Amino acid sequence: MVPIRDINPSRSFPLITAALIATNCWIFVEHYEEGAGFVHALNRLGYVPAEGFSWERALSSMFMHGGWLHLLFNMWTLWVFGDNVEDGLGKVGYTGLYLGAGIGAIGLHHLLYPLSEVPVVGASGAISGVMGAYLVLYPRARVYTWIPPWFFTALSARVFLILWFVLQLVQGTLDRFVNLVEGDTAGVAFWAHVGGFVVGWGVAQVFPRRPHPSEWQDLGLG
Repeated sequence: MVPIRDINPSRSFPLITAALIATNCWIFVEHYEEGAGFVHALNRLGYVPAEGFSWERALSSMFMHGGWLHLLFNMWTLWVFGDNVEDGLGKVGYTGLYLGAGIGAIGLHHLLYPLSEVPVVGASGAISGVMGAYLVLYPRARVYTWIPPWFFTALSARVFLILWFVLQLVQGTLDRFVNLVEGDTAGVAFWAHVGGFVVGWGVAQVFPRRPHPSEWQDLGLG
């Protein structure tokens, strides 16, 4: 399931979202090169559970990506959902959620794969937190969705995000508990997605639900 765009205009320019995208792109481009140099950068900036917990590595891993497609997909997803969550939580709250969800994602991955020597990189854990918050704040928004290879549809955010979360949960369960993978992963840190999503969902629960302009008519305000 790939989000194309949502039908949920933001109230103001998403400054923090734009800054996060720019930072992720800059760090990737700064370190990207073909061959051993890039592998070294992934090992240096990525989070490796077998080496023990590190706040510094947990943070650096959130801003490094394993390739162009990895970067572009994550940044597009952040752009689709991030602007509205930034509206709903405010810039300080949104920044805290993003970083907290990223740390929570790494923490759950570490807990389930403590022997893994594969470096974890990518903003997907933090972005999963943004998606979890979006579910709380804008469950009725519409999301244009591509279901590969050829199916396009518009789903409510509630349906899209719950289906996405269940998919991560199922794939993570198969990876860790059915295939009994302990020291490695199938290549995607599904439990990091689960952890980040739960953190974002939980954080958004403490913020008051503000009606979006698209809902004013339903409330008798339009």
